[in-house]
Formats: sequence, C-alpha cells, structure tokens
Amino acid sequence: METKHQYKIPFVGLKEGKHEFEFAAGEEFFEEYQYVLVDNVSLEATVELEKLSTMMVMIIKTHGKYTTQCDMCGDDIQSEASSENKLFIKFGEGESTDENILLLDQSEYEINVAELLFEFFVTSVPLKHMHPKGECNQEVLDKLETYKVQETQEESNPMWDKLKELKK
Repeated sequence: METKHQYKIPFVGLKEGKHEFEFAAGEEFFEEYQYVLVDNVSLEATVELEKLSTMMVMIIKTHGKYTTQCDMCGDDIQSEASSENKLFIKFGEGESTDENILLLDQSEYEINVAELLFEFFVTSVPLKHMHPKGECNQEVLDKLETYKVQETQEESNPMWDKLKELKK
C-alpha cells in the first residue's frame, strides 16, 4: 500500500505568511523505500511553510526513534535522530544545482514532502551505534576477544625501517 500520498501540502490556496503542518511516519513508510538499516522507526516531522509572493521557504524538522544493532556486541539498541533543514522553493523550469533550492513547475499546486522526510531522516542517522560504556553484552565481547589476532614480532626489514624513520 502506498502511503506517500499522505504527505502532500496543497500550497495554491494558502495565504501569504507562515503555515505549519505535522506529519508522522512509521515502519510501513520506510518499507516503501526499502530502508533496512534500522527497524521500528517512529518519525515525527513539523513542516513550516512560509508563502511569499514569488517563492516559498520551507523548514522541515524531523525527530525519529528507531531500533538498530550495536556495532560492538550486535544486540539491539534504541536510538534517536533529529534534523532541521531549510529549503527555498522557487518556480521555474529545469532542476536546481543548489541542494537547498527546489524548483517547481508553474503548473504545480501541491508539494509532496514524503521523499524529503525520508532523505532528511536517513541522513541524520549516525554511522556508528554503540551502547553506553559498560552496557554492551559482555559475553559477546569476551568471545570476540578470543578471536582477536595477536601481533607477532617479525624480522626487521631495512627498507621498511627507513620508511618508518620518515614517519617520525
């Protein structure tokens, strides 16, 4: 089932000034984008649209809670990600080379923010996910330690020794 149609803002009938819209997205929304790096996503977004005579300014604030795996022990971890982004919406033909400017055709009467919400959430998710110190699964960490490769003393190679001296 397609849920993206729920994220449309009809701007043609709006008066000039600021208007606020609220959106929520869950697991079904992220399944449509086939986003599998995190699970159990609960996203809330506030879109402030300021309509001006020749353009619009949109501020999108997102806050999401999700489940993912700890990079150290592999156990599930609850995490949060937030973002705030500002876009300028202008009317014209073609595509903008500036990532903060969105060009819409003169015939457009609404804007679908679904893809923007997805993009802003995904880019706000941190690359690393770890439990706070001391909360990782100690059994897993101990088992990993047994597989750790031990450094060995190798014979010295004169060529590498000269290069190591350059490093200092």
